[in-house]
Amino acid sequence: MKFRLGLLAAAICLSGAAQAAEESVPASALEDVTYAKHISRIVQQKCETCHRPGSIGPFAMQSYRQVKGWSKMIREVVDEGRMPPWHANAPHGHFRNDRRLTPVQKAQLLHWLDNGMPRGDAADMPEPIDYSAQGEWQFGKPDMVFEMPESVDVPATGVVPYLYFQTAVNFEKDMYLRAAEALPGNGAVVHHIVVTWILPDGRNPEWRGPNNGIIVGQAPGDIPFEAAEGLARVIPKGADLTWQLHYTPTGKEETDRSKVALWFNEEPPKYVVQTGRPWNRDLKIPAHAQNHYVEASETIRSDRYITSYMPHMHYRGTSFRYTAIYPDGREEVLLDVPKYDFAWQSQYRLTEPKFLPKGTTIHCEATYDNSSNNPYNPDPTIPVTWGDQTWEEMMIGWHNYYETDPVMNVGARDTDD
Repeated sequence: MKFRLGLLAAAICLSGAAQAAEESVPASALEDVTYAKHISRIVQQKCETCHRPGSIGPFAMQSYRQVKGWSKMIREVVDEGRMPPWHANAPHGHFRNDRRLTPVQKAQLLHWLDNGMPRGDAADMPEPIDYSAQGEWQFGKPDMVFEMPESVDVPATGVVPYLYFQTAVNFEKDMYLRAAEALPGNGAVVHHIVVTWILPDGRNPEWRGPNNGIIVGQAPGDIPFEAAEGLARVIPKGADLTWQLHYTPTGKEETDRSKVALWFNEEPPKYVVQTGRPWNRDLKIPAHAQNHYVEASETIRSDRYITSYMPHMHYRGTSFRYTAIYPDGREEVLLDVPKYDFAWQSQYRLTEPKFLPKGTTIHCEATYDNSSNNPYNPDPTIPVTWGDQTWEEMMIGWHNYYETDPVMNVGARDTDD
């Protein structure tokens, strides 16, 4: 089925945002557009979550003065579809964290920027959003927060291998995790964090299935864990936490002590969230290859409902696609990311779970640019293989899912076994 995504990406000249801009917008939507009545609300909904003090945006967008001051940059990135950041191709899937502007929102914002940026009547301004209850976490006050067991001194230069730590928790009962977020202590040097659970005796409960230790990851972009209603990850009784840290030196000595926040449900979930990952650890990208194709597949052994996707590659990754190949041979594109961005690794959370019957193959395809045309390429003169460091490569089709098999129903099992 090798449908070469790089060729597809080259043929696609419209991103989801550009497609939206071409859709019909009634003339009435562009009448008397002001910051107070229209733009402030768009900014609150689509920009302010990141563009505020303490969040990941490089500047704040919480006032007329701030937005006007960055107007030239805002116009460029919105017109080109680079912001708000969203890299999935529009026809495939519906996502509850879709950050794209609607056609009307984009048209109003560009019209306002080109029409003198009128401020409007202060009485039309919306109430400001109070982020004080949320604090530094995306889901409000956590139930538990854990720091790494020790601080890490990161050298100014050189290669820092992955570092691993363990936090003794020894939960006294099964914990039903509805959300989790890892937060770098020093964002300048933390490339990624992966937090998992581990049982001290190495026991692997049969009811959990594959990759059962994953709790949450953190990387450039937006990938905290959040379960839909009725779902949860389960951290079993007796488990402790483990940490994987990847640091990137900045040219000066740095220190980090990252942390993770957990939010729990009191009642067992109807179904347990698990994590799948078709991957290809045998990839080899030739030197100077501009459109190198890599694929990976997983055939599922029971009915599965996918709740989110998160493709993962490094600097040479350019596109990624998930396709379902059903037992009857029918194919369906699940997620298409024609312009993968390593600097913004999104988790694409489905509005409704996607059902895949037993025997379906999840086929992942990716392309890589190892040529000098790739401005992010660390070195186009060398072949590239799988590796932990960012100048090496990975190809992983992460996805969260749950199964409807009764053995996966936590409420049906003996929590003391």
